[in-house]
Amino acid sequence: MPILAQLFSIFIFGLIGGANPGPLLFSCCSESLRVGYIKSYKTILWGLIAESIVALAVLIAIFSFEIPQWLFHFIALFGGAFLIYIAWQISQIKSITDDNAKVFTFKKILILTLLNGPFWIFWITICVPMAFEINKLMPGGQWIFLLLFEVGWLVATSLIVFIFSRFRQALTNQKIVGLVYKIMALILLYFALKMIITNIIYFWQLYG
Repeated sequence: MPILAQLFSIFIFGLIGGANPGPLLFSCCSESLRVGYIKSYKTILWGLIAESIVALAVLIAIFSFEIPQWLFHFIALFGGAFLIYIAWQISQIKSITDDNAKVFTFKKILILTLLNGPFWIFWITICVPMAFEINKLMPGGQWIFLLLFEVGWLVATSLIVFIFSRFRQALTNQKIVGLVYKIMALILLYFALKMIITNIIYFWQLYG
């Protein structure tokens, strides 16, 4: 029974991770505004694959080598710069029927995830200890942790994007669509600046 309770807690933790506001969740929500929930689901799946790749890399690396934390703060600086680029692209969208509005390709989602330093740190400092615990209870526990966490993430993200997409008709009126995407761009810009400033402060405190 303790094992079942711990497995369920991992799933719940994945739900919380998926519901946590961040660049990837916001990207999925904004894409649902452009093309609707069903068509935007591929963006959710891209996010799932991209996050799974990063999570898998973290688990393999941590269970095999010792990685210095400063490296992930350094990666985050590039992640912030990439977010600014994505925000600029979104701010240029004038119509939801514009083919140039296809901002979120798998390549960009993957790059965004790979350069998301806080996400790496989140997995290293929070998820890895939990993976170690489940690994003590059963062989290959770290992979079971990854599977359950990502299932929880997928459920939470899918639900939030679905709810967000219900407002699509109101938010994509051609008279206000430009304003909507500019607001979205500002939100992404906030994430970018927060990521950059936080990690600059980290290096300042480390070497200042």
